[in-house]
Amino acid sequence: MYIGPFYFDTKELFLMLASILLGMAMFFGWPVWWFDRTTLFTIIILILITKGLLPAIHNEAFFILAIIAIFLTLYLPIFQVILFYLITFVFFRLLKVI
Repeated sequence: MYIGPFYFDTKELFLMLASILLGMAMFFGWPVWWFDRTTLFTIIILILITKGLLPAIHNEAFFILAIIAIFLTLYLPIFQVILFYLITFVFFRLLKVI
């Protein structure tokens, strides 16, 4: 499904649903155990944008990168997690892993 310059597959629909549910949790003040809601929402939006811009990404390597970035939000500040995500994404693209 194309929405402007973005291409969304069925896998991204689950990511969009997760971002909508997380947005609802932020709005209504529902607790999300162990995670900071704003940090998690920022990472989900970043993953959604990078996945939407590049439809030819191999899903397995990108999934591992996304899971690691999400779990790093438990221990590291958001700036370091975003930096890790972007640098690893660039290296994966340069080395043709993704």
